[in-house]
Amino acid sequence: MSEKETTFVPDAGKCVPWEVKLKELGKLPGNEEIVKKNWENLDEFAYNFIWFWVQR
Repeated sequence: MSEKETTFVPDAGKCVPWEVKLKELGKLPGNEEIVKKNWENLDEFAYNFIWFWVQR
């Protein structure tokens, strides 16, 4: 694993926490809260989608 890669264990109900994604994206122009809210909604959807298919 390279120095740039970060290993993390997400909290329950999350795939990629906002803090990790923000580090990947860097500084965002405009209102960061809009992007954060949408990212958290997308991440929640992804988690639920994966959970659904694993439980089948």
